[in-house]
Amino acid sequence: MTDSLTHQYRKLSIKFIKVSLREQVLILVCGLAVLILIIFTFFLEPLSDNSKKLKQNIFSAEKEITSLAGQVVDLTNKLKTDPNVPILKRISMLESRIQSIDRQLGEQTNNLVPANKMASMLESVLAGSKRLKLIELRSIAPTPLLLEQRQTTDEPGAGLYRHGVSLMFEGRYFDIQQYLERLEALPWQFYWKKFDYLVDDYPTASVELEIYTLSTNKAFIGI
Repeated sequence: MTDSLTHQYRKLSIKFIKVSLREQVLILVCGLAVLILIIFTFFLEPLSDNSKKLKQNIFSAEKEITSLAGQVVDLTNKLKTDPNVPILKRISMLESRIQSIDRQLGEQTNNLVPANKMASMLESVLAGSKRLKLIELRSIAPTPLLLEQRQTTDEPGAGLYRHGVSLMFEGRYFDIQQYLERLEALPWQFYWKKFDYLVDDYPTASVELEIYTLSTNKAFIGI
């Protein structure tokens, strides 16, 4: 087989030598073109495809790395932030509001008559009005106004109570007026809730008076 290839090579060589120089150049150019085509088809093209795939893989990997880096930054920032900060701020704000409300309540209740002195105050002023006749003096059950959470149980307890006293008496108009003025002139303050004035037998009138005060004490006012 080797001798046959050698023989064929010699025959082609003889033919190549016999042709003109121009034809030799054309043959060499054609052979070189065929060789380049073979090299590109079997070697360079597969390498180019592989290079494109590698570039695409690199691009995808870079995008994924960028995304992961962003996630790492977000997680780092979240870890640096104390999740209790909003709650602590809310608690601080509520505590400030409670303190403000406590101050306001203190200012409003500072000069109020103590609940346990309301009945005696009304009675003592009435005793100074000789022309007025006491018909009835009774305490009104305390009403809770503000609720607070008990520390031991979940049951709410009252933080502020309204204590009231109802007073019924009768007398003449100017005597009643003087009694009311004396009540208004007392150093203690209180709230008026009810005032009914009824003339049954002129000039005598009956009055039903209801006043109340505020206290943190739930104890019922005894008469």
